[in-house]
Amino acid sequence: MASANPERAAPSDADAAIVAAALRLETFFPEFSGELCSKIFPRSGVGQYGAGDVIIEQGESGRDLFVLLDGSVSVTLSMGSAGAEVATLGAEALLGEVALLRDGLRTASAMALQPTRAFRLLFVDMGYILQHNPELAEHLQGLVRLRS
Repeated sequence: MASANPERAAPSDADAAIVAAALRLETFFPEFSGELCSKIFPRSGVGQYGAGDVIIEQGESGRDLFVLLDGSVSVTLSMGSAGAEVATLGAEALLGEVALLRDGLRTASAMALQPTRAFRLLFVDMGYILQHNPELAEHLQGLVRLRS
């Protein structure tokens, strides 16, 4: 199970700008602020992870999406008893999109390499945006194809 499940804080305007860029919300919400982000995604928020904290774990159930705000994350794929790093992600990267769009099982693990902040977009908050933002749905599908 993931080792870190931090309290979530409301996003600042700077955090909201990163979320909007990562989720391609510019045309959907031209002026996306921290306040608007909190209203649109009322159950979601910013979490802080320390170096070594596991954010998601391969095989775990979960459909939340993470937008990295700062710091860096190592993504590893376990094969049998061995694991291999497949990517290092930084600010504005998305994490968890495969499980979001597929069966809800995490296909890789992600661990913070340094203090990292991420906006955790809960699945329950994501449905409306996916239905009304076909560009985002297409972007996420593209990432899934690249990472699968």
